[in-house]
Amino acid sequence: MLLTVTLYFYQLPMILGSLLVRHEYPHSHAARLAALHGYDLWITLATVIFAAVEIGFLVWLYRHQLQKRNPLHFGRRKFRLESLFFLFLMYVLVLAVNLVVARFGTPNNQQGILDEMKILPVTLFFLAGVLAPFIEELTFRGIFMNLFWAKDNRFNEWAAIITSGLVFGLMHEPHLSVFLLLYSSLGWILAYTYRYHRDLRYSIGLHVMINFPSALAALLQAL
Repeated sequence: MLLTVTLYFYQLPMILGSLLVRHEYPHSHAARLAALHGYDLWITLATVIFAAVEIGFLVWLYRHQLQKRNPLHFGRRKFRLESLFFLFLMYVLVLAVNLVVARFGTPNNQQGILDEMKILPVTLFFLAGVLAPFIEELTFRGIFMNLFWAKDNRFNEWAAIITSGLVFGLMHEPHLSVFLLLYSSLGWILAYTYRYHRDLRYSIGLHVMINFPSALAALLQAL
């Protein structure tokens, strides 16, 4: 239930905007798209506000969770130069996975974002490229991984990584396909990053590295 609410709460302005223009223009699909495009900046502002509220709540929940139970000592760690090399390697691994899966086409989730970019380019840029990494990492890595498999041993470490990645994959691609493997792989890489550093900032940073360039490219193409 928390995962569903988390994934859709900050998208409510976009959903409500779509419903509003559908009510205003019930018989013209072209008019609906044009009207929705005209609301892009307003929907962007509302989305950022909703996301700020949601991120604030998730940060509070995450910190509260760690205060009550934190056997793995998650928290802020001193920055090490080797972490940059680690993030670079993980990013290269993500690119390699994307290149392999690209031979099978474009995932429905990604195609949906590209289609919506043509209508709400600024909203989708902030949603996918900036806000989603924070919200998804707080949810799938921070909160979810701390609920289960909290013992400090190899079995619990890999069980946490596999479970978190699979749930992440299913929320992006609910059908059994090669694209489920793609999103699950991304989830496993992000989960391993979080578990390795035991600091959520690193998986958030990697997630931004993954999402931001493609979101920016799609925005520039849509404008």
